[in-house]
Amino acid sequence: MLFHNIRYTLRLLRKSPGFTTIAVLTLALGIGANTAVFSVVEAVMLRPLPYADPARLVSLWETNDRRPGSRSNVAPANLVDYVRANRSFDGLAGFASSSMSLTKAGAPEQLLGEAVTWNLFSVIGVSPAIGRSFLPEEDQPGREHVVVLSDALWRGRFGGDRNILGRSITLNGEPYAVVGVMAASFQPLTQFRSTVAVSFFVPAAYPDELLANHGDHEISVVGRLEPAVTIEQARAELQAISVDLERRFPQTNRETRALIAPLNDDIVRGVRASLLMMLGAVGLVLLIACVNLANLLIVRAVGQQQEIAIRMALGASRAQIAGDMMTRAIVLGLLGGAAGLLCGLWTRDALVAMAPSSIPRLDHLAVSPRVLGVTAAVSLLTGLLAGLLPSLQTSRRDVTPALKATGLSASSARSIMRWRGVLMAAEIAAALVLAVGAGLLVRSLVRLNAIDLGFETDRVLTLSVRLPDTKYTDQRRRAVFFQELAPRVQAIPGVRHVAFANQFPMRGGWGGSFTMNGPSGPVHADADFQAVSPEYFVTLGIPLVRGRLITDDDRDGTRRVAVVSQTFVRRFLGDRDPTGQTFARFDGAPAVTIVGVAGEVRRDGREAEIAPQVYLPAAQTDVYPVRLASLAVRATADPYALVPGIQRAVWSIDPDQPITNVRTLDDVLSIAAAQRRFNMTLLLSFAGLALALALVGVYGVIGYAVAQRTREIGIRLALGATRRDVVALVVKSGLSWSIAGIAAGLAAAFAASRLLAGLLFGVTASDPATFATIGIVMIAVAVSATYVPARRAASVDPVAALRTE
Repeated sequence: MLFHNIRYTLRLLRKSPGFTTIAVLTLALGIGANTAVFSVVEAVMLRPLPYADPARLVSLWETNDRRPGSRSNVAPANLVDYVRANRSFDGLAGFASSSMSLTKAGAPEQLLGEAVTWNLFSVIGVSPAIGRSFLPEEDQPGREHVVVLSDALWRGRFGGDRNILGRSITLNGEPYAVVGVMAASFQPLTQFRSTVAVSFFVPAAYPDELLANHGDHEISVVGRLEPAVTIEQARAELQAISVDLERRFPQTNRETRALIAPLNDDIVRGVRASLLMMLGAVGLVLLIACVNLANLLIVRAVGQQQEIAIRMALGASRAQIAGDMMTRAIVLGLLGGAAGLLCGLWTRDALVAMAPSSIPRLDHLAVSPRVLGVTAAVSLLTGLLAGLLPSLQTSRRDVTPALKATGLSASSARSIMRWRGVLMAAEIAAALVLAVGAGLLVRSLVRLNAIDLGFETDRVLTLSVRLPDTKYTDQRRRAVFFQELAPRVQAIPGVRHVAFANQFPMRGGWGGSFTMNGPSGPVHADADFQAVSPEYFVTLGIPLVRGRLITDDDRDGTRRVAVVSQTFVRRFLGDRDPTGQTFARFDGAPAVTIVGVAGEVRRDGREAEIAPQVYLPAAQTDVYPVRLASLAVRATADPYALVPGIQRAVWSIDPDQPITNVRTLDDVLSIAAAQRRFNMTLLLSFAGLALALALVGVYGVIGYAVAQRTREIGIRLALGATRRDVVALVVKSGLSWSIAGIAAGLAAAFAASRLLAGLLFGVTASDPATFATIGIVMIAVAVSATYVPARRAASVDPVAALRTE
């Protein structure tokens, strides 16, 4: 019987190509969007990490109870205690990004790698494809000159030579013996948050002075739990170890605690809310598509009422009629699912193309069996839900009027209109929820873009020049390199200004503590510190507010000076004149005199709070511990056209030194906002699709209502009603259900918008302007959808309408 029903359904659908095309296309849009988004969610959040027994892997970081919600890397000195005192972990390993120059193997190239503890590979459960991993004795200062290569570097620069083991390559001017090559499928831990390929691995070999400083937080840590240990037990043990460290090292570890989370959860923590939002949005789109299919099936059933009545009169049971309707809906659902899978593949590729680099594991996206299974299940469920109401309506309908060819009974007609009105209101409500979410994200992005950074980003090119310690052994030599480089770059045609620093805004920084005498006594506080050249301020367009800026005369051997920001003055000096005040970076450090105040900057981007800034002269090399590594160039035209000339200028000083991280500040700013733009674009797209489907649904319901009331409208016109009166009547009847849907949608959006709170900026989840605007737009959409059927109703010929009886 099922096979017979399916054949009958396919025959009917083939004879109604218009109905079938609309129904399948409607479902394809909804199911395709769900397939695309779920394939992303499955790859990013649900698929196991490519390591052995990944469920036992955890990420470990440190936080400070004085700053709720804070998160920092782990101090290597603390890691030693976590390893020594724990009983919950099979292993704990540290890792951090490392950048080195590869020379004497073709053109010099700056490579990104990882500095790892010797046991990292065994902790995550992988082994080199060729050779071996590191030995414990190689993770010691002075014995760390061994390297494991990535498969891409091995094949790209060394031709896949299997005799590479034991040979030396030159990194940062030093020989490193190759001991292993990783498999092509291996994904390094830092690769999950970076688009730059990780090319090598070297032992971390933490120096003794770093292992003696419990306040230097600079590494990431991964751990593997013992088989019988739960994550709660491990957390409790780490809490006890943290308390012991606080007791032993109160100055550096006061209120510092170690926290852990499953590694996969930690990797996706920054995108989890966005992905869940996307999944919810496409779920609402699918709901609207399902409602549209239900409305189509109801209309189709009304058109077949006489056939159904004759079948029931000949002995067909109501269950058989309902089964036929359900079969039709399920077949349409499966056809829509097949078309949706193809649509989803295209949509998925579009999603990946515009996705920001902050979403990890997209390079491993594929149509997995799980995605296929979910698509099939969604298609089947959509068919079942869409066919449920039409089946119940058809099987319960009085067949007598249909047998008499008098149409539907009044009660049946009212029931159908009532249910179609409810479905129409549900469509409008779901579309409104998406529209409100999109509106909130749009307003957030507008608010964000309106914030003044305090520095200029237009036509400013930034790049990194990471000088190796082996050749540039101290701060003075690094400063001399950049002092020689700056005038050579300045001489390139098209360059307006050149500056150098340890890092430029949006590219990182250096936070540190200091002590000084404040209005109420000694002040011990934190600020953002930067080592900068004199041209730093004019290159970035940061204004001078008071005093003077750094000059070429501020160099080693002269009075140590600094320029501070207005926030620094307000927070630490009050109403006192800042010029002439002194501070020290730490107890016993030389005093630094404030000589000027610069304008405010949001160094870490528009979303960051304004922090106190301290600018130190790059030429006073004994004042700062960080390395000069960045160059900024303000261009008169296209900044990227200057890159070859800048590289030649660098090579004229050091032919083995490449430049890396070449980006304009505009591009850096754009990348920083990429996740917000991605969220907004997707939700706008899904909201637009939902509105289009809802518009079709409203049009269909009102069109059906007009067809049912043709005779009534003809009588009204015959009795003197104007065509304007008819239009108003139809629009009013359509708006009654629309207003109900808008009211329900606003209530649902008010509740659902709380889920978006973490994705908003400068806008509350219940922003009145957004809700009012979207409500008005939805009323306009409803009026537009009802106006066309209303105009058609007003054009009815009264005589023709009265003759239909």
